[in-house]
Amino acid sequence: MDDFKIKINYKHVPRFDSGSDESIEYLDQEGYVVIKNALSPKEADKTLDLLWDYLEALGTGIIRNDPMTWSDDNWPTCAHGGILPSYGIGHSEAQWFVRGVPNVKKAFAKVWDTEDLLTSFDGVSLWRPWNIDPSWKTQSGQAWFHIDQHPISKPGKQCIQGLINLLPTSKEIGGNVVIPKSHNFFKDIPKEYSERVERLPLDIDHFRFPYDDPKLTSEPAVMAHMEPGDMMLWDSRTIHCSSSGSSLPKETNSLIRAASLICMMPKELSSEEILQKRIHAAENLVSTTNWTNDFRNADEFPVILEAKNRDKYKWPKKLSLSDYQKALIA
Repeated sequence: MDDFKIKINYKHVPRFDSGSDESIEYLDQEGYVVIKNALSPKEADKTLDLLWDYLEALGTGIIRNDPMTWSDDNWPTCAHGGILPSYGIGHSEAQWFVRGVPNVKKAFAKVWDTEDLLTSFDGVSLWRPWNIDPSWKTQSGQAWFHIDQHPISKPGKQCIQGLINLLPTSKEIGGNVVIPKSHNFFKDIPKEYSERVERLPLDIDHFRFPYDDPKLTSEPAVMAHMEPGDMMLWDSRTIHCSSSGSSLPKETNSLIRAASLICMMPKELSSEEILQKRIHAAENLVSTTNWTNDFRNADEFPVILEAKNRDKYKWPKKLSLSDYQKALIA
């Protein structure tokens, strides 16, 4: 594995207006797209401030201006890529604020050609400055290039995922990585990886590629430059991951990456059973994955269930949502 290194190109890719025809054309062709100013700079700052409110309210001793308090003992349990999936994060004020910004929904409405959308209840990705503690550094992309859609149980275009960037990006910091046009390989996966696919339960959507798979170099891997407030959308069939950068200034003492994860899909795709589960989730602060039409409880991820002292975290209070936000539940 050490002799196979995928070159990741940090690139200023085209940035499109939310809801534009051009954004959809680029997404369909490349398998991903960057939407400029999904949040205004002021809205991005507010979201980050609300995320710190959430972290400090967990009651574990986190103080936003003191990175010495961001230790693993205090920080909420992370999944791959520094993702915070549980402890009420999916129903935090920060996440519901983002979902309530019309420019965010506008992008997904253009994807699906409908305003009648439901939102995911997923979390955020936060990267602590690993110059302070090397164990905070997330995985390199080499280790976990994947797609988020089962090749057999979910054929064709099913889901467009999204993240909203809240901090300046750079090659040194790292970020999301995509293999452009790789969504076109999806239809051939059941044949090409028959043994791998046979071992994958039909309700699991995470499919990883071998580290030396030629598909990973079929197009130059792209890490897109993003401004605070920009949103990346990508097809769940597109090969992607996140990857940490190469270096940080020794004096770095703030979060180096913050991204709100969000996905919206047409309501008509969800059964009445799923709608009822979503209503229950909103009432009980249950976080989910990106899928809105297939209920996946993120609080039951193995990494969460195996975490020690889970009861020490204080979950946020249930919010009073606007009619606009409520319509995104069921």
